[in-house]
Amino acid sequence: MHEPGVIAAMAQASVNQGSVAVRIESPAHVKAVRQRVSAPIIGLWKRQIENFEVYITPQFEDAVAIAQAGADIIAIDATLRSRPGNDTMAALVERIHAELGKPVMADVDALESAIAAVQAGADIIGTTLYGYTGETKHLKPPGFDLLTQLVQKLDTFIICEGGISSAAAARQAMDLGANAVVVGTAITGVDLQVQAYHSALKSPVPAPTRSTQLRDYHLAIFDTPYLPYREQLIGHLTRTNHQHPEAGKFFDPISVQSTPLGLYLFDAEGTMCAGLAGYSQWHWLNVEFLWIAESLRYQGYGSKLMQQAEAIAQQRGCQYVKVETFDFQARGFYAKLGYQLVAQLNNLPPGFIKYQLVKSL
Repeated sequence: MHEPGVIAAMAQASVNQGSVAVRIESPAHVKAVRQRVSAPIIGLWKRQIENFEVYITPQFEDAVAIAQAGADIIAIDATLRSRPGNDTMAALVERIHAELGKPVMADVDALESAIAAVQAGADIIGTTLYGYTGETKHLKPPGFDLLTQLVQKLDTFIICEGGISSAAAARQAMDLGANAVVVGTAITGVDLQVQAYHSALKSPVPAPTRSTQLRDYHLAIFDTPYLPYREQLIGHLTRTNHQHPEAGKFFDPISVQSTPLGLYLFDAEGTMCAGLAGYSQWHWLNVEFLWIAESLRYQGYGSKLMQQAEAIAQQRGCQYVKVETFDFQARGFYAKLGYQLVAQLNNLPPGFIKYQLVKSL
């Protein structure tokens, strides 16, 4: 699949079916595509350089090679990470403009790097590196939250790239204000698609644990999971929910996205001493787990973790926090932090009580 001729054929097929441009990696691939495609080419060169994390067209000499191969636009890593060579990100943008006469697409991971790229003169901003840097590795593309920030804060051409795995996701990106969308593996990943089909077709359908008749229908009862049936059920339910008059609010792509949150406390030897894990979704922060080592309890560490989590939740636009605790755990602790009891589930498990508590931010 990495052969230049194969890449060029996929690019031509994409343009034939309506792609307005293609994004191509390495001089050899750009050259092969240029011979078959007249549409604009966003070119880049992934170069691994020792002691540096920046790898998308990291130096001016890489940009020169891409331009000479026939690219119309040069994509570069525009994150705030340290760079090889003497050129800063701003200097690299300036040289590409002045010496190569090419527009620059700045691949960013966060709003801060996007603002810096615009100030440096970048012509296009892409969400390409969302989830791929040390600061964002806990986030999963597509970066719809970052896209929304870019649309609100910047007056420039914005491309949503990374994690677009369906036509529906591409449509969501455009509805959120993207000027264009780059789709990668979902189109070119023939090997992964075949692998997925192969796995699904090779998985035997398990026999039901038991079955019975409900009027004219056959009811199959399973005690073991079968993923295709589960996914089919979820798909039917999702389509039904989308028919609701308020579905646009319920399925807003920003709020429906589940974003993990993890806060972990380590001692000087690297041993975990405390931690909090959860996720934000639908403007709520859900705290799933909170643990403090016995030697650190009653010293304020639990409160500090919760306060930090609440601050991050507010930054993400959350309005509420939800926690659950058993009767032998920490109801009083959460009450002191302002959490209100909203539900009490008796005998879950038998002989115990589970409490659900909520706090407004």
